Amino acid sequence: MAFLLFGKKRLKEKHVANVFVSTLNELAEKSFPTLAEFLNEVPELKQSPKIKSSQIEWFLYIIFSANLYNLKFHFESNQLNRMRILVIDEFIESLEGRDHDLTLEQINNYEEYISGLDRRHDDLPKSMATALFNKYGLNDCQVYHFQKMNTPNPIIIKSIEDATKNYIWNWSDLFEKFKMVA
Repeated sequence: MAFLLFGKKRLKEKHVANVFVSTLNELAEKSFPTLAEFLNEVPELKQSPKIKSSQIEWFLYIIFSANLYNLKFHFESNQLNRMRILVIDEFIESLEGRDHDLTLEQINNYEEYISGLDRRHDDLPKSMATALFNKYGLNDCQVYHFQKMNTPNPIIIKSIEDATKNYIWNWSDLFEKFKMVA
């Protein structure tokens, strides 16, 4: 799959897309129960949101869409378009049994949502944290002051943000070691 070219191994884009999606999926599946438990026990909330480990779908779409959105900061247009198609196809295939067009529409909606949050925050981990806060209804569980303002408690959002940093693919590290080819 990889061979040497002037000191860097070459990787096919299709292979990178496969590893990218499978790694994000595996990370989400393994870590979501811990994240759900953390969110259910946040002391700054007046009540638990009662997130179940089975409620992983929003989380999966949020981290996938954020990473999909993040591609534009690391690839030039031709390669970006190819990588987006490969990554989206891999992700849809990984969800087994889902309608392709409906899943694609959902991906586009989540990516648009993340993009809007990122334009406001200009900080992808904070945008992901805000998306998780909103999708899992944490505002309804906050103390009245923050609930009334309809804004996340800064302590809670910072804790979620610290966790979401771990879900952003490190393209710079990959590019230091490998050259991607079509």
